[in-house]
Amino acid sequence: MKKIILILFFVIALFAKDELIFYCGITMYEPMKKIAHQIEKKYNVKIKFIQGGSGDLYDSLSSSKKGDLYLPGSDSYIYKHMNTGYFGYRKYIGYNQIAIFVQKNNPKNIKSLDDLLNPSFKISLGNAETCSIGKASIKVLKKYKGEEFLREVENNVLLYSFDSEDMNQLLKYKKIDVGLNWKATASFPKNRNYISIINIDEKYAPKNKLLLTMLTFSKHPKIVRALIDFATSKDGKKIMKEYGFLDK
Repeated sequence: MKKIILILFFVIALFAKDELIFYCGITMYEPMKKIAHQIEKKYNVKIKFIQGGSGDLYDSLSSSKKGDLYLPGSDSYIYKHMNTGYFGYRKYIGYNQIAIFVQKNNPKNIKSLDDLLNPSFKISLGNAETCSIGKASIKVLKKYKGEEFLREVENNVLLYSFDSEDMNQLLKYKKIDVGLNWKATASFPKNRNYISIINIDEKYAPKNKLLLTMLTFSKHPKIVRALIDFATSKDGKKIMKEYGFLDK
């Protein structure tokens, strides 16, 4: 009997898939899931996604010292913590950009960032403590008309969203009229029928670089490197474009 049990354990261990942990900003989850699927098939592994705001994800990986990949909504999260030694092989996989998000077909006729001061509109910004869109929105508003303008907008905010997905849900269910969010998410199939966008001049809303990074405590560096390389290949870029992410 013991011999049979030992054989069963051996067979299970032989066919069990290695598991990689991918800390992925919620905005990039859908395209990265498709990219990861190609690697899972090729290397017979399982890639587990941990989604959330970029700041929360960093806190999680830094406290656990476990995992393989990190993709925040802005490369600033990487460079801010570069001295920790957590980040290894990495490549830029595209860009995202902030836009003004409104309900489909813009029923409130919102035209520009100045409309964020209109007290009749229900406004949302991202939480700067937890998500990249919150931090980036503050920079955009400051660039647009300075610190005082930012404070006036903040005084007019009805709700702070947890992350980009939360912002889109607030719009979808008409809890808000307008917010600032990552442009790519408006083109996602689950959002495109509920959301319209108003572009912001690039001098106020520059492109945010997306830096896909290997964690130095990864136990699967060969597979991680392959995933990063595939994400920057022709096929990987095609997937990113399908979800509205820019490559230049």
